[in-house]
Amino acid sequence: MILHKLTLNNVGLFRGKQTVHLTPNGRGPIILIGGMNGAGKTTLLEAVRLCLYGRRALGNRISLNEYHSYLSSMIHREPDSIMPLNHASVSLEFEYAHGGETKYYLVERTWRRRGLNHTVSERLTISENGLLRTQFEAEHWQDYIDELIPTGVSQFFFFDGEDIQKLTDDSSHDLYLAESIKALLGLNLVERLQSDLHIYANRLLKRASPEPIQKQIETVESEIAKLRISLTNVTTQAESLYAQIGKVETQIIRQESRITAEGGGYAEKRENLKLRQGQLLADIEALESDIRDLCGELFPFTLVPELLKQLEERLVKEMELDEWETRNRVLGVQNMEVLEILASGSFWDDVSLSPRQINVILTKIAPLLKTKLKRPEALRDFKKIRDRSPSEYDRLLEWIEACLSKVPQGFYELNKALKNAQLELQEVEQALQKVPAEEVLKPLIEKLSALNQTLGQLRKQANEANQSIRSLLYQIEMAERKLEKLYNAQQLGQAHIQRQKQVEDLQSVLTAYTARLTKAKIATLGNAIVEGFNRLSHKPDRIKRVELDPVTFAVTLYDTCTRPLLKEELSAGEKQIYTTALLWALAKTSGKALPMILDTPLGRLDSNHRQLLIERYFPYISHQVVLLSTDTEVEGDLRGLLDPHTSRVFHLVYHQAEGVTTIEEGYFR
Repeated sequence: MILHKLTLNNVGLFRGKQTVHLTPNGRGPIILIGGMNGAGKTTLLEAVRLCLYGRRALGNRISLNEYHSYLSSMIHREPDSIMPLNHASVSLEFEYAHGGETKYYLVERTWRRRGLNHTVSERLTISENGLLRTQFEAEHWQDYIDELIPTGVSQFFFFDGEDIQKLTDDSSHDLYLAESIKALLGLNLVERLQSDLHIYANRLLKRASPEPIQKQIETVESEIAKLRISLTNVTTQAESLYAQIGKVETQIIRQESRITAEGGGYAEKRENLKLRQGQLLADIEALESDIRDLCGELFPFTLVPELLKQLEERLVKEMELDEWETRNRVLGVQNMEVLEILASGSFWDDVSLSPRQINVILTKIAPLLKTKLKRPEALRDFKKIRDRSPSEYDRLLEWIEACLSKVPQGFYELNKALKNAQLELQEVEQALQKVPAEEVLKPLIEKLSALNQTLGQLRKQANEANQSIRSLLYQIEMAERKLEKLYNAQQLGQAHIQRQKQVEDLQSVLTAYTARLTKAKIATLGNAIVEGFNRLSHKPDRIKRVELDPVTFAVTLYDTCTRPLLKEELSAGEKQIYTTALLWALAKTSGKALPMILDTPLGRLDSNHRQLLIERYFPYISHQVVLLSTDTEVEGDLRGLLDPHTSRVFHLVYHQAEGVTTIEEGYFR
């Protein structure tokens, strides 16, 4: 198997579509992907598992709700986004040689969060050699991929440093190893067969059981048979009801179409149209009243705009003439006062002038003071018709201005509104005329109402049938549990008949087969652990032999002197090397040619052990090794040791401001 391309779309920290190409280019098996802690390395590993195994990637005991919560949490979050993303996908392209034929697969798993309660819907598509395999439903694909890459075996090839650390520190190490070996050998199928044989043996016991238990068994079996007949009848009834519901729904759609064709759409709007008609009539009456009021005031004068302009011009001249006359009167009074002052003798007391001189001056000045202001040229021949006050002039000019601008504009707007209202009223009245007569629609609507009532009754009956089905299923389940207890009680006093003996013999054969297969495999596995440990450790003679208990799968290590070596005697680094060697041995023993994906496997190792893994482990564990590392795991000289075996190098760059990670070529800079 060779992985070619992994594409993530809105998964974890990866916003939008981002692709990493994983095909080795012939230089070496290693694809090195670097990233700081929290940049998304583990997301890449989880994406491969999720794409291939779906819900099974999280374990066998994960509920559907928990799985959907996990999918929802994997959708990329944008903190400042008004509309959060609600969909994500991951796709994996790979080739796999099976039965002497190499096939190319594209697997894409998409999921979407819907509604206010954030329910999750999932979709899986598989293409084989470029053709969409529509016959693969999700569960069938999982069975198919389990044949290619069993879920139990994949854990030996796709793992992270935390798995190694957990196995190193966890007291359940032997339990994990036992489950791994069972998955490796396919013993879960044997255990399932053993379980089926046990059930079959219980059924055989019935014939030779004590009479009271036998009668109870027959009674319960009869009860179960009756319940199953009732279940069949109710299920048939429910299917018939759903068929009737489908027919009635079709009839309702057709009836609604007929009502619409007969003008049902207008009939539904009749009340709204009548209400709008009344509003428009009231609006038209109000607008006509406003127009009449306007016509009874200044509007008639707007019909002679030229005369209004001439009148405005004359009024302005009269105001100018009034102003000139007023200035003349004021000036005449002032001049007379000045002449009186000049004629008084006291005015000249402080001046050394003779009476003759004073008289000459007065003779010169008097004519000037008696002269009036010259009338403007524009007003030379102009005469007022009559006198008016300034307020009268202002009011007349204001009326003229209104007649020339405001009144015509107001009339135009009122007239326009009136025409629009009359036009809309015409449309409303035409719509009302299209409403069919009540005697046409009434029977159609009555039939539609009857169909809806029938639909409601059928749905009610269908719900009752579903409740009966659930009740019968529960009763059958309880009866079968009771029957199982009777089988167990029956077994205590039963004499073994020939068939029971055959079943027991078969169970013994399976047990012996399991023991022999386990013994052979654990011997191979033990040798592989020793070989791997001594190759990876800087103390190559630290472990001489490894024994695994064929029943409990407990591991015993022996040193070069063949003395038992407790795991507690190993250093922290040696424990991790041992666990790494164990996973390597399990992968080799599986016989599967699969790629390796390792997430930060060097995090807790010292420099010596890191160098040994880079020199002796990564280049040789598989034909394709995807290594996810931090900046401190593979650097300096260690990078130089790894470089000759590296085909591709990528860098996961985390952008703090945006909260996203991008995949770029090259390693840490």
